[in-house]
Amino acid sequence: MPRNLKSKRIVIKIGTNVLTDRNGLLDLGIVKSLVSQIAEVKNKRDLMIITSGAIGAGMQELGVEKPKDVVSKQVCAAVGQGILMSSYHSIFKKHGIKIAQILLTYNDLANEETLKNLKNSLNRLFWLGVIPIINENDPISINEIGPSFGDNDNLSAMIAVKMKADVLVILTNVEGLFTKNPSENGAEFVKEVKKIGRKTELMASGSSGLGIGGMKTKVQAAKAATGKGVSVIIANGRKPNVLAGIVKSQDIGTLFYPKG
Repeated sequence: MPRNLKSKRIVIKIGTNVLTDRNGLLDLGIVKSLVSQIAEVKNKRDLMIITSGAIGAGMQELGVEKPKDVVSKQVCAAVGQGILMSSYHSIFKKHGIKIAQILLTYNDLANEETLKNLKNSLNRLFWLGVIPIINENDPISINEIGPSFGDNDNLSAMIAVKMKADVLVILTNVEGLFTKNPSENGAEFVKEVKKIGRKTELMASGSSGLGIGGMKTKVQAAKAATGKGVSVIIANGRKPNVLAGIVKSQDIGTLFYPKG
């Protein structure tokens, strides 16, 4: 049965494990596929992209292995951010779509004046038909000197709520939420969640790979967004035509219903 999702305004969060290969390097083939899908669903919709991948792009440029300490991750992100945006720009340009880069710190959303400026800028970009690509300003978002989003899952939920999105799509490298780690025997796929309680939270596993957040942070983000009226879907970003299917209300990924 179709889900009949309202999808006029969508936040699309693209995770590290979607955008990078097994070595943690940026996978341009996946970037091209996702951009093509985004171009297909853009018609008369306000789209916002929260993207990971800067660390992987920076690793590739610097010729280093997966960074383990915070400063090395931030340095790789600083080097990779421009490369990632350049890749998005050149690929989106082939589809006749313009993009804008917006780098945020936690305080930008916490401060009433800067939040107002952000909303005005995003709404003007929508009016111009431009897709904003949003990320945390990693080199200066350091937990030791001030609050940070913690991960892009949390950032995507905050943007979805602040911008009154209809739906938040969190793309990862698994089909959605499972009753336990999908690599374990007996793991069952959860098609929909009507209320995120303790049982749902216990299903989520920890972090993995280059990304900061695993399924646990995705469920936390879903809880924050659905609590403010935003539908959330966690789905496999490496699955062909996943975005088109979601917009067409197909049975894809795990749907978290908004709080009524």
